[in-house]
Amino acid sequence: MWRVLRYLSRLSAYLIGLFLALVWAVAALDTLMRPLFDLGRADVGDTIIALASTVALPSQHMLQFAHLLAGLKFMVGAFLLLALIGAVVDKLRFGSIDDAMFDVALFIAAIASVAGAIPGFAHGGQLLQASIGELILCVAASGFAIYGRGYLVRDERPRPVRPPFGYAPLN
Repeated sequence: MWRVLRYLSRLSAYLIGLFLALVWAVAALDTLMRPLFDLGRADVGDTIIALASTVALPSQHMLQFAHLLAGLKFMVGAFLLLALIGAVVDKLRFGSIDDAMFDVALFIAAIASVAGAIPGFAHGGQLLQASIGELILCVAASGFAIYGRGYLVRDERPRPVRPPFGYAPLN
């Protein structure tokens, strides 16, 4: 029974990860299809311009900065997808899965969601709800992956062994 629950938990984590990868990739493609990238959006564009002016970015480079942010969205989605593909390949090839890359991808997605929540913190509304939803999905996927593994961090220390009878340590 527990083995089935662990399997379903890990499968749920990977399905949530796949959904997050698709969300990030679609958001990046939506941004890249716009002529001004995210600068044309009402609250997001204001935040990007304020951030670029805070770091003293010249106005002729603001469009490149918006393009960079869209590329970062795409990279987060691609990294999540590659972590999932790597897990499937490991399962098919070696029979076991190491979730380390998947955990790193979820952590990067969570950090990117927090960074993407800056316009939501400033303006509230739907932007903040989307970022909180992504964070909840990252936490849920991470929790399911931990439960599916059965441990948080694998103990790599060797087991203690008693010395044989009659053994005397040298001084």
